[in-house]
Amino acid sequence: MAEKSDVVVIGAGVVGCSIAYYLAREGIKVALVERESIGSGSSAHATGFISLLGTEFTPGPSFQFGVESYNEFPQLVAELEEATGMDLLYQRRPSLRLALEESEEKLIKDMMSWQQEHVAMRWITAAEVNELEHRLPPDLRGADFEDESAQLDSYRLNLALAAGAEKKGCQTINRKATGLVSEGNRITGVRTDAGDIACDTVVISAGLWSPLFQKDLDFPVPVGALKGERVLLKYDGDPLQVLISSPKRGHMNSRLDGYLSVGSTGGRDYDQDQLYQGEDMDRVPTETARLEIMQRAIDVFPDLENAALVEQLAGSRPLSPDRHPIIGPVPGKDGVVLATGHTTKGIHLGPSTAKAVMEYIRGGCKRVPPSIDLFLPDRFAGMTQADFQTAGLNVDLSLIHISEPTRPRLISYAVFCLK
Repeated sequence: MAEKSDVVVIGAGVVGCSIAYYLAREGIKVALVERESIGSGSSAHATGFISLLGTEFTPGPSFQFGVESYNEFPQLVAELEEATGMDLLYQRRPSLRLALEESEEKLIKDMMSWQQEHVAMRWITAAEVNELEHRLPPDLRGADFEDESAQLDSYRLNLALAAGAEKKGCQTINRKATGLVSEGNRITGVRTDAGDIACDTVVISAGLWSPLFQKDLDFPVPVGALKGERVLLKYDGDPLQVLISSPKRGHMNSRLDGYLSVGSTGGRDYDQDQLYQGEDMDRVPTETARLEIMQRAIDVFPDLENAALVEQLAGSRPLSPDRHPIIGPVPGKDGVVLATGHTTKGIHLGPSTAKAVMEYIRGGCKRVPPSIDLFLPDRFAGMTQADFQTAGLNVDLSLIHISEPTRPRLISYAVFCLK
């Protein structure tokens, strides 16, 4: 006889574990199925930078979804730390979105034109930037100052979510999900390499591996790989008192464990030939990325010439064709929900995704929460191929302004075969 659960969540990254935690917290019987180990995919190498600045969100529902998730973190972190005894290295600080070039200044101010209606931020001059942090270059053009952003250790968050879910009754099952069990148009369970698990609802939050289930769904699940790399540095100087990002040069954050996190390459193209290699997780660090990241870091913070490299992390993010997450029921199928394709915002959007999925399931899967209308899978109905190369290059829209026009434009397509 097959095992039975109310809900089976496939994938134990931050998104999957957030969903399992929110469901278990409501008393719903959950099984969390993971083919490798907790947080072994995209979440393991994420920066943990939770900011509303930047180009990852668009005006309206996308941005509001990010705001909602940002506001979930203080209480969620407190709950998890109390329940598990883990320190998630969560910090909330002012942040700077730096412009070192004219194109960056234009992009940042364009984004501010609508973001500042919702978040406390303002443009400050180079002189004001240097009053906050005198070690930054005096010739930068200015910055968007945000009263507060946040940062934490994404891997610790992932482990705490899994542990917290288990404490509330979730069962973690280390098996490879190989397919879905169905009766007519209803999904009734998950097929694994060690037997089936029956359930009322399946949540597919398998990141890069989510397309493996599209044949059983007879519906496209367009998720591709966006490789990204970052480094951890040991810097003996005083830690930065602000969280720093830049459209062209990425982030630079002093973590609470004493390391400086710098990156990343994904979405800020340095070599188009190396952005997309294969369709699976690419965890292999490259020398090209390391040199590029370090040069960017020194551009922003010249004294990092004296820093020591501690660790270089590499991995691939689950990229959707329009860079928005894919969340909600699958057209033509009952008993299944997608929660994947969060691109570079999986950590940030984990709580709001989990909350929406929980509300949908708790309501008997009858009403889709308005917060995810923009992210519903039905927008990809009929899709047979997706251009992930263009999507990846547009993760940071600054590339519209700052890409070198002489570089060749390489297009990479993924074809979705459903039959």
